[in-house]
Amino acid sequence: MEALRLHLFGVLAVLVTLPVLALGGDLAAHVPQLLAVTALGWFPMGLVAIDASRRPVRSRGLLIPLLLWGLVLRLVLLTTEPTLSDDLFRYVWEGRLVAAGLDPFDLPPDAPSLTRLALDAPEWAQMNHRHLPAIYPPGVQWVFGLLAAVDPDPGLFRVALVVADLVVVALLAALLLLRRRDPRWAVLYAWHPLVVVEVASSGHYEPLALLPVLLGLLLWERRARLPAYGAWGLAVAAKYAGGAVAWFAARRQLRDDPAGAVAGLVLAGLVPLLLGLPFALDGAPPLGSLTTYVEHWGHNASVHALLAEGIGYHPARRVVGALFVLWTASLLWRGPEPGRGFLLLFAGLVVLSPVVHPWYGLWFVVLLPLYPSPGLLTLSALLPLSYLAWTQQAAGGAWAPPAWVPWVEYGAPLLVAAWAHRARRRG
Repeated sequence: MEALRLHLFGVLAVLVTLPVLALGGDLAAHVPQLLAVTALGWFPMGLVAIDASRRPVRSRGLLIPLLLWGLVLRLVLLTTEPTLSDDLFRYVWEGRLVAAGLDPFDLPPDAPSLTRLALDAPEWAQMNHRHLPAIYPPGVQWVFGLLAAVDPDPGLFRVALVVADLVVVALLAALLLLRRRDPRWAVLYAWHPLVVVEVASSGHYEPLALLPVLLGLLLWERRARLPAYGAWGLAVAAKYAGGAVAWFAARRQLRDDPAGAVAGLVLAGLVPLLLGLPFALDGAPPLGSLTTYVEHWGHNASVHALLAEGIGYHPARRVVGALFVLWTASLLWRGPEPGRGFLLLFAGLVVLSPVVHPWYGLWFVVLLPLYPSPGLLTLSALLPLSYLAWTQQAAGGAWAPPAWVPWVEYGAPLLVAAWAHRARRRG
């Protein structure tokens, strides 16, 4: 009966998503309509969550409809063009360089030595910041290179990322079952409108980094401690922040196995170093434009934007950096379990960061089935409002969301979190 109900909710999820096909493929040109369609997508997802809370069932059979309709939702979005973000074209280009034996951390796309290659690369003209070299970590560059060696086609990249995303869903369901919880809670990621749009339509590579994070958590739950750290090392190699979960694991392990904690951290650090070594043989670390991102880029911020009004843009960056260090230290001092610690760490990063794009939300959405948070769930629903920057630009303005967006985007989750906290205190 539960599987049948899940199938019915899956059909409903697809039906409320199908209107996206009427937008003509170019989502950036129809952001208000896209926001309306994705808002409808919360309805069937919410029904599944309510069903799981009222009738909890621990059955592996529920994974099939969960994955099936998650796949169908992603297939619908695969028909759209990646117009909300051009990051995908950068992946293809850098994969093309790696497949050709070139170093994307040393060579920006507009380097004169790459002119001939650029003439044969359709994605070259669709990239921005062509004066900057690669920013994505070495581990994921190898994946880009492998895919480009097969076919440097953005469509292939998106299909591969959808497959990785479904593996993430399966790992999440396995974690829920291991904790004796209903696997349908994985719907909060599997059918989440933000996740579906950012992976299937925009082709963001977040699943490649989330996969080793969840694999590490699963291994940790099964007490395979050292392999868990190895998985988190892969997460670092895919997204620098992804390996922070290893800090919280080591913090807890120090109590009864300090040698194992140290060995785990060494392994988690060694994996990305080995993957990055081929890019560092010229003597330069494979960081590319990372320092430019850290020092200068800004978009859709909350705390940083408020501070910048009073003390200036760059001083505000230093303040939020210090606040994040303090937040990290306080979490490590308290020593929460690895998954929860990482969720809280990344939530703080989103709130304090000078740069917040909607796809950053995937990093905490993926852990909400394990650690529910009404405030963060609300934030994940509102992050796509920043795409109204495309509407502003089309009207002749700057590429920036309307002034009211950050107040709603961050203010509403704060109110919801305060309400949830008060409700918990009242029992």
